[in-house]
Amino acid sequence: MLIISTFEHSIEVEEALAVLEQMGLARNEIMTIMMDNYMDIPDHNYNSNPNKKTLAFEVGMATSTAVTVIGISLGFILYWGPIIWGVISAICGFMIGYCITRYIQTKLLKHVIRKKERLPELAVIIQCHEERFKEVQHVLWEYQALSVGKF
Repeated sequence: MLIISTFEHSIEVEEALAVLEQMGLARNEIMTIMMDNYMDIPDHNYNSNPNKKTLAFEVGMATSTAVTVIGISLGFILYWGPIIWGVISAICGFMIGYCITRYIQTKLLKHVIRKKERLPELAVIIQCHEERFKEVQHVLWEYQALSVGKF
């Protein structure tokens, strides 16, 4: 029987393999394969993600609300009154919040988010007898396997 499991590349994989060897599985019955991530292929959906624009809109509306409160308060003192200064400050607050959020998303966070999206994974293939499946499966789940299957 073959047991196939996938892990994120971490120390838990090494610990799981050590425990499996202590259980009596020989090294020639365990095979690990590092999976390739195709980081060089451009993701065309990344630039057209609707969440980027909705987040900027939400931040713009929140900034607009905060700046409007200040504008209305100052409008009682200023010449045009609270309504006009409330509208002016709402427009300015929205533009400030929206533009700053879009700038941060496009210039500063683009490379950070792209690198965190795909972590390297590896597959572990274990050959054992069918009566040991539950034992091996329990060890794999205990050490944070992403998936476990049998063949």
